[in-house]
Amino acid sequence: QSNNLRYCETIAATNPCGEQPLPPYGACLLGSINLSQLVTTPFETGAEIDSAALTDLVATAVRMMDNVVDTSKFPLEAQAQEARNKRRIGLGVTGLADALLMVGLRYGSDAGAAQTEAWLHAIARAAYLASVDLAKEKGAFPLFDAEPYLESGTMQLMDEDVRDAIR
Repeated sequence: QSNNLRYCETIAATNPCGEQPLPPYGACLLGSINLSQLVTTPFETGAEIDSAALTDLVATAVRMMDNVVDTSKFPLEAQAQEARNKRRIGLGVTGLADALLMVGLRYGSDAGAAQTEAWLHAIARAAYLASVDLAKEKGAFPLFDAEPYLESGTMQLMDEDVRDAIR
């Protein structure tokens, strides 16, 4: 129910490491944001993630991974078509535990979990808005259909201004 593309695919398996559910012949280009590199004044009072730097880095990562879709050599034509029709990317994080420590929070604590949720929401928000900018520039991905896309569980939890931009 959370899959944004459930209107045009059925999840059948995951990638080899298990972090990305995929349809048959699905491909997902993966990248990571290093949160620990974005902490201002680490280990000091007021240490935080630089939100402007995070937004800029996410936009760069989304553009880079989208460009990789066009330059990748897929072993099977079905994989190439799947990748081009959906332009699926997966942007994750690394350095989470370090970033939490740098801002004075313990990994696994309630406060650490709440901060992690806020950071991940900011990343998702920035990624969707960067994708909207790419769609304005290059056109939407071939199988994009706004209304069913926005009906997914993931999109139901997204900020309304992001949903409006996607629409």
